Amino acid sequence: MDSTHETLDLKLAGHSLTLKRAGDLESLWSQMDDESGAPDQDRIPYWSEVWPASVLLAEHLAGHGHLLRDRLCLEAGCGLGATSMLAARLGARVVALDIEWLALCFAGQSASLNRVRGIQWVNMDWRCSGLKKNVFDFIWAGDVLYETGFADPFSGFLRECLSPQGKVWIADQTRNISEQAWSVLLGRGFKAMEITGRTVHWSGQKAEVRLMELTLP
Repeated sequence: MDSTHETLDLKLAGHSLTLKRAGDLESLWSQMDDESGAPDQDRIPYWSEVWPASVLLAEHLAGHGHLLRDRLCLEAGCGLGATSMLAARLGARVVALDIEWLALCFAGQSASLNRVRGIQWVNMDWRCSGLKKNVFDFIWAGDVLYETGFADPFSGFLRECLSPQGKVWIADQTRNISEQAWSVLLGRGFKAMEITGRTVHWSGQKAEVRLMELTLP
């Protein structure tokens, strides 16, 4: 195996996927330190893992494939692209967005490896969105509210991208910092409903995760 990458075999919501990812995480961290000193929170390579929040999100997508088929969907912060690939398998037309081009490189390779089509991989910062406004029927994200400072630009991005009758699904680990972020997010006019929540055991991790649905009045 090439030392620059490794493969990860996993099953999400009954779907088997093989993902490519960085094989040397220490080098990723070292590169960030070399480039900018202390790394910005949004540039830390969390994208190189599949987190427990993705498990709950994947289960929800798999259970609502009939809603996704032929609909224009957006994943914000797609990382390795697992839930985007799952949605594409279910017939969705997916735009998968991430700020890290390396994450998208691996995700694109993984899509080819898994013979998944119907995904546009977009390297973009949601604070400077260039996407067409109010066209996405469904938007989802997993574990993106781990910093309060992300909430305000993220809420603006969601309002800009979501169709008038669209829905946002956010799976989030229970953290004190997340509660502050949710307060900011809901202050921007979204209606929120908890779909489900439970303890997720995943890849040696144990986390309390909840899945929320946001809509605009």
